[in-house]
Amino acid sequence: MNRFAIAAALMLAAAVVIAVAAMLHGAGKFEWNLFYVWVLAPYVALAMVFVRPSRPPGPRDVAACVASLAVLAFTAYAYIGAMWFSSSSTSALVFVVVPVYVFVGGLVIWGLAAWILARRASAGSRDG
Repeated sequence: MNRFAIAAALMLAAAVVIAVAAMLHGAGKFEWNLFYVWVLAPYVALAMVFVRPSRPPGPRDVAACVASLAVLAFTAYAYIGAMWFSSSSTSALVFVVVPVYVFVGGLVIWGLAAWILARRASAGSRDG
């Protein structure tokens, strides 16, 4: 794997740790249920898209790092804010909504970043 794929994988792993810690904090104990699958599935799916086998890094790999950083930041903001700093009785609803936002948002940011970086790379190669 190239360094961008490793960085993306590490950021997604950190987001998984935050999500699981928030679930454990909210529940007060570990008890296996399908919510873990629902909450963790977007990170696994994004890792399958972002972390690709070894090859020369390109705009898609840099975009994967950008998207992984955005996913990590949003995960930290949503789950830490809801589980540790909110006193609302409905704060646990983040576990229903955030996985959808993480998956769709991660793909949109990745696509936009890859498109922008690919255009810049092709413009740079025409100018030089």
